[in-house]
This record gives sequence, structure tokens and C-alpha cells, in this order.
Amino acid sequence: MTNFETITTDVLVIGSGGAALRAILAASDGGAEVTVVVKNEFRKSGATFYSVAEVGAYNVPDGAGDPNDSPEVFANDILTAAQGMADPRLVDILVTEAESSLQYLEGKGVHFERENDGYLAFRACFSSKPRSHVLKDHFKPIIKALGQEASSRGVKVRDRIMVVGLLVRDGECHGAFALDADGSPVVIRAKSVIMTTGGASQLFAKNLYPSDITGDGYAMAYRAGAQLANMEFMQAGVSIIDPFINLFGNYLWDAHPNLTDRSGKPFMPDYLPEGLTAAEVLQEKERHFPFSSSDISRYIEISIQSAINDGRGTDKGGVFLDFRGCDFDRLLSDTSRSFARMWPLTHEWYNEKGIDLYTDPVQITCSAHAINGGLRIDENAETSLKGLFASGETAAGPHGADRLGGNMAMTCQVFGARGGAAAARRAASRPHQDLGNIADPHLVFLAGFARQGSDTGPRLRAELQEAANRQLLILRNEAGLTQLLAELDELQQRLKTNTRADTPEAFVHLIETDNLIETARMMARAALARQESRGSHYREDIPASSPEFDRSQIIDRTHPDGGFFAKLESL
Repeated sequence: MTNFETITTDVLVIGSGGAALRAILAASDGGAEVTVVVKNEFRKSGATFYSVAEVGAYNVPDGAGDPNDSPEVFANDILTAAQGMADPRLVDILVTEAESSLQYLEGKGVHFERENDGYLAFRACFSSKPRSHVLKDHFKPIIKALGQEASSRGVKVRDRIMVVGLLVRDGECHGAFALDADGSPVVIRAKSVIMTTGGASQLFAKNLYPSDITGDGYAMAYRAGAQLANMEFMQAGVSIIDPFINLFGNYLWDAHPNLTDRSGKPFMPDYLPEGLTAAEVLQEKERHFPFSSSDISRYIEISIQSAINDGRGTDKGGVFLDFRGCDFDRLLSDTSRSFARMWPLTHEWYNEKGIDLYTDPVQITCSAHAINGGLRIDENAETSLKGLFASGETAAGPHGADRLGGNMAMTCQVFGARGGAAAARRAASRPHQDLGNIADPHLVFLAGFARQGSDTGPRLRAELQEAANRQLLILRNEAGLTQLLAELDELQQRLKTNTRADTPEAFVHLIETDNLIETARMMARAALARQESRGSHYREDIPASSPEFDRSQIIDRTHPDGGFFAKLESL
């Protein structure tokens, strides 16, 4: 280790999104020395910073949208959507601490939209009450406010550093091994590590995430021996792809927009079961943005993906949607509906981008969004690997088969705060240890990339994304998942032995792609093992749910049964 740059700190935070920033502040409040490493730029990277909607939603059961809402009603909504896949202990924490987390953000200068004498709130995905508090410009206000606070405290930050793996000895995490912008090794010794690297939606050709969200936390934690759960459950749903990329708000389906293929022909009726109408499906879709096998709204995404797979999509890989002929007089007169409250904000936001939704068509497709699974955590956001904490999309437990819209941002704040505080307490209770040659396995891992050959990183990444889009995004079945696993093996072999990387940036791209392949393998094997359809996991060949799978699948590579082990267990 003496040949490497070495950084020593109390608490290491990997990432800089909403969960990371809240963890940084909580650890700092706990008296810890905090170091942050980011593979791009601090306060300007990650999913929280990347706006894909006109507004952000933040769930709080404070009665702003309905006086009959309560933490108990909120908890029931979460557990109902989760379908047995969420940890009730973590759900109780969420519903209890949601309101105080919003108050904390307001105290740091985050503005939530108001309506009359209270908050503007709408009913988001899978919720029974309108409790989603509205942030303009998606979640950038959270990044701005908490980022400024972190910078004002003098937190140590290293930009442009790629964490490759975790330093582990005797079942405990002692830091991380990384590469700096020049490709030189860096050893980071830490008493506690907080993983906030987001999800893995760059695995898919169509996604709603920035380019730096590549499954790094999942892959590193899996290699280090931490348990993961619920990796087969991932949010995917309808998004705008042209003239820009944007999430398509679930409340907009209340208008029953028109869907047509590249030739202008309505396509949904061609993919509906006998006796089911497009109007019935559209009515149900107003309840939630993401695809779910739990209700008939699934035929929206199934018909879109099927039409695209059948060659009826546009040159940009989508289909057309427009609101021409919709009954706006009726829709806007009923102020009890989310559509009436949200349409003015939505129309204004699109109008500023040159689209008049009253008249102009847009192109839509099915896009990957957030993964509902991840590292298994306890009440303090600590994983099964002692000293390693996780929050945000990297963590599993607060969500399940389906996730309430507006819960992820709030979950980042609640468990970011808990993880940061617990990491600081742990750091205060122990000295740094002599780690010796603990970095050697990571040098061996890096040496496994030949970094020369006829393939290029971007071309191989594109092949991976197309394969995942085809077999893992919406339509899953045994044959397709088995084929995908074989393709992943072949792609990883090519990546390691025959893919060129002439610069440090190109090498980081290869490592990211390897992380995506590892994450895809976990997701595909979990999807293959879950022989049913449940929530966001849909098996064409097994479309019904089964009581046999009423518990989560836990992934643990340290299990004696082999390199990948999935068992059913209650969280």
C-alpha cells in the first residue's frame, strides 16, 4: 500500500446525489471527518441532479392533500405495493420520519410548491391519497441546498475518482480501492463507508438516467460479500423520447391520449386480450407511472414494447402519443383530480421547450427507471457487511415489487440521515487498523482487463443495452432470460480479453460496463428463479403470482452453494 496514494478518513461517502449529501451532513453533525469521492463532479452528477420530469414528488403523510391521510395509511400503501417484498421495520421508519425530513429540507432552503394556504400535493403512483409534495425542476433544489451546506462545512471532496472495490477483512469493510483521473491507484482507509451510487439503468438502451449510473454499488458490494435483495424488481415505464427525454407523468393518462404506430394506426387493440378495451386500460394507468403486472394497465407497456419489437416503432425506437380530441373542459373542471392540479405546471414546462401538448404529438417508449432492490440494510442503513452502509437507490428494503411514486427522494433523505449518523457513531468507536496488503485483490481484478483488442467499449456497451432491453426490460420469459445470461458471459469475456482501452477514461468505461454485466447477471438470475409475475417483475410465460414466492430473494455470493445464491426470506 505504500506505493499508492493513501487517504485516511473517518467516514467515506461514495456518490454525491440526494442520499449522499444527506449522509454527508448527518455524519458531519456526528463529529466525523467526512471524505466524499465522486467519479464525475461533486454536486453535478448522479440521478438526483439529472432532471427527467417537470416536477419532483416527495411523499409526506401530513394531510396536505387529504385530511384523512396518516402515517398508518401511508404504511399500508407502501406494503400493499410491495406485495411482501419490503421490510416492515424500514417502512415504519419512512412513514414516521417523512415529515421531519421535509422540514429539514425546508430549513436548508428547499422550496415546495404551495396551493392556497398549504402545500400543493397530488396522488402519485400506487398511493391511495394525494401526498406527493411538489418540487419544481425535479430534485435539483435538493442538490443545490444540501450541496451548498456540505461545501460550506469544508467537507473533503475528490472528483473524477472511480471506486473499483471495497477493502474487506474478516467480514468488515475498511475503505475502498479507487483509480484517480490519471488511472493511478488510490487506497482510501475509512472506519465507515456509505454507498450511495444509485441504480443501474444504463444497463438498458432506453432509460431515464444519466450516463454515470452503472450499477457500481451493486457489483462492488456483491464482490465484497454483502447481501442483496429484490434485484428482479425494477421500475420501467413510459417516457418521452422525442423531442426530448422526460418521464411521462401518470396523471396524464387520465386524459386518455391517443397512441399510434409509425404509420399512424392505433396499435394497442392488437395486443389486448379479448374483451378488454383500450379505454379500460388507460383508465387504470392513471394510478401509476411504472409498469406493473398487478393490474390491466400492464397492457400499455406490453403493447408499446410489442409494437416496437414487431417493427411498428419509429426510427427513434418509439411510438406516437398526442392529446388531440381529449375532453379538457371536463378534465380541468374537476379540481379533485391530480390532472387538473398538475396540467398547468406540465403544459407550461413543455411549452417552454417548444411543445404545445394541446396540439403537438410526441414520441414515447418504454424506459428503465429505478431499481427497487439493492443492498440489504437494517434500520441504520448498515448492510450485512459490517462498516458498509447504503442509502438511496443502492439499498433494498424500503420498497418492494412496486414502489410508490414520490418515495425514492424521501427515502434518500430518511436513510441518508440515518446512515450518516450511524456511520459517524461507528467511526467514533474504533481506531484505524493496519490493513497490510488488503488492496492486492483489486490489483488482480484490474489486471484481468487486457485493455487491447478489436472491440471498443461503446460498441460492446451498446450490445449489452440492446440485449437487456429485449430480454429484461418489460417482457421476460425463461428462454429469453437464459439467452441473456449466455450473452452476458460472452460479452464479459470479450470485455476482459478483446476490448481496447487506450486512456484512463476508456478504462473506467470498461469497469463500468463490467459492473453493468455483473448487475444484469444478478437481475436475470433472480428473474429466472422467480417463477411468477409480481409487481414490476413480469414473466410472459408465467403471468400469475404464486404464494410460493411471497418472500424476497436474497443474493449472497459467500454462501456455500456457490458464486450466486438466491434464497427466499422475509426482509
